Amino acid sequence: MPDQPRLLALFENAGLLDGQRLDERRILKLSAGQLDDIGAQAGLVTDANDYPAAAGSLTHSASLALGGGAQRCRSTECRIGRLDKLAQFAALYSDRVYMHNFIADHQRPAHHGELDSLEERRYWLLEDLQVLRRAVPLIEAGLIAPITAPEDVCNSCISVGAFGTGADERFERERSRLVGRFFNEVSVAVRYEDPQWVLDVAGPEDLLEHGGLIQVSDEPPKALTQTPRLLERARRGEWVTLSDTAKKKVGLHVYLADTVLGSVLFEMAAAQVLRTSYLNDADLHVSVLAAVSGDKELTKRNELVQEHLTSLVPFLADVPPDTVVKLREREGEAFVAYRQALNRAVDDVRSRKTDFTESDARSIYSDVIQPELVGIDRAIRNARRTLSRDLGRSIVGWSAAIGFGMYTGLLPAQLAVAAKALGLTKVLADGVTAAGGLISGEAAVRNEDMFFLWKVRQTAHRSN
Repeated sequence: MPDQPRLLALFENAGLLDGQRLDERRILKLSAGQLDDIGAQAGLVTDANDYPAAAGSLTHSASLALGGGAQRCRSTECRIGRLDKLAQFAALYSDRVYMHNFIADHQRPAHHGELDSLEERRYWLLEDLQVLRRAVPLIEAGLIAPITAPEDVCNSCISVGAFGTGADERFERERSRLVGRFFNEVSVAVRYEDPQWVLDVAGPEDLLEHGGLIQVSDEPPKALTQTPRLLERARRGEWVTLSDTAKKKVGLHVYLADTVLGSVLFEMAAAQVLRTSYLNDADLHVSVLAAVSGDKELTKRNELVQEHLTSLVPFLADVPPDTVVKLREREGEAFVAYRQALNRAVDDVRSRKTDFTESDARSIYSDVIQPELVGIDRAIRNARRTLSRDLGRSIVGWSAAIGFGMYTGLLPAQLAVAAKALGLTKVLADGVTAAGGLISGEAAVRNEDMFFLWKVRQTAHRSN
């Protein structure tokens, strides 16, 4: 077990989070200065520049949302669901996954510029810590590492650094295209719900998580202050859909597009600094990266492994990630063999097709992995039957030795002498070995490529 990561030590020293136990009362009493200090210190102890550049393709950096961030949906349930997904992936496949340390955002006077009261900031930190604690076992094991990327990034430098000459121009074209999509495909309605103003934003699910979002504020959008009739209708409780002219004044389409692009830039920057493979489960981000890179296959490869999580190992959700971590530690050689076999299967499919699809991922499971798991099950059953037969013969030999000893009047302490004289020593030793083998029954198939995955599945079955 690695030393306690400095981020977790920071929370423990501040009395906020001890393991996975939160001190909610203490968090909800923090002052504004304490919130700033916690955010600033969290950022310092997870500076991405302090981590060595990764070696190999099995070290990954996660998208902001996949790392439990609030970028796609602020719901605590959704954030935990995405982070659980990442934790499962890290436990099952990766050497290490880097994710954004969203606690560092609390050094700002207001989180994302939208929550400005002290009470709101406290509750936002509480929610962030509730999300982050789901990953604590994997952070402690060194499989997930929260990081803080530099605040000031150059769009052109990151684009060119990642994808070469011309990528900066492609980035700007993609930004214009994305701004246009948000403007043309997303509707915005406003209404006053005492004591707050509400913006109801709706659009395609590839642009907006769950197909929409709600923004709440104490004041109406400043851009609408010059439209008194519209605001009066909204103040009376009517949902007023904004015209194109009003939408353009509000500028929400630009904000939403830049939020997506900001996430992509962070992810590109983290991957460059740490030289990691990139993980994302959002089609919109993948399309942006494909456009900026000019190489759709490269972007598809970057998301490939994440697709495997749901396509190849659907039973993993039944096993807590920290349980998989313990299996990794105990079955280290089997884990390495499994991961190498999975990579070989992926490479085999990719060598036959130019574009990897979910159907291809499922075919790997059905054609390669599932048959091996079935074979391991069969081998285990056969091994158990063989061991049972061997054990049965050994028990007969032991009974015969006891019977012989009793028949001849030998004392129990002299039984071993009698067994040796009768040549039964090996039979008895084999009986002990067989009994031990019957308990585990796995030695016969331990070298199978999918043995580790079989162990994970068996753990899931036992827990149900």
